[in-house]
Amino acid sequence: MAHDNRLLVVLRTMNEIGICSVLDLYHATGISRPAIHRIVVGLCEQGYVERIPATSRFRLTSEVLALSAGYREKDWIANAGATVLGELQAEIQWPMSLATPYRDVMIVRETTRFRSPFVFDRGGVGTRLPMLRSSLGLAYLAFCEPKARAITMKLIASNDESDSAARNVAKTKLLLKETARRGYALRMGGIEAKTSSISVPVAIHGLVVGAICVTYATIALKAHQAAIEFVPPLRTAAARIAQIASGND
Repeated sequence: MAHDNRLLVVLRTMNEIGICSVLDLYHATGISRPAIHRIVVGLCEQGYVERIPATSRFRLTSEVLALSAGYREKDWIANAGATVLGELQAEIQWPMSLATPYRDVMIVRETTRFRSPFVFDRGGVGTRLPMLRSSLGLAYLAFCEPKARAITMKLIASNDESDSAARNVAKTKLLLKETARRGYALRMGGIEAKTSSISVPVAIHGLVVGAICVTYATIALKAHQAAIEFVPPLRTAAARIAQIASGND
């Protein structure tokens, strides 16, 4: 395999498209699916690629840093998130997720859903969440740099399928202001009527790069109870993720 340029094609493609399946790589490269499968399995065995638990998707690992500078920050953040959220899972029990922004949505980069006994909704790695109707999106928008917020809001408003809330500028500003004042984002029902979620931002060197959340059954906790129980450990986890991702661990 070392002499097969298809290996480099697969690595480059994974670097470009991020989290993907063998089928995604087949469509992107034109290499046969059996060949891609063999290559991906070999890369997993060497530690350069890892399979996302409970899915058929793969992603690069930090080992590729030894090969290329193309390893992206969001992948490093996902690795840091996997470590920290995994350690916190036993304490929290409810599923937790880490997401980063991409244009006008948040993309789930890591989740503990496959480990939690209390899962009532869908939201695996790769799931795209609306900015204004998810606590992860609200946590990012409320605390990110003003210029990034302005650009993101324009992208949301220009999307034909965007939430009507994006067009209500006054209501959106009030929502983000209240989230910032509170210090965390909260979604009660909405995307999944039976669930609620609470989120805090993740900042590296003062720059907000994403958010982490706990998702719980709405009937299990009132909003103020969720804040008391989840916000402190989430903030500790966010700081720990930033510490690992910035190389200060």
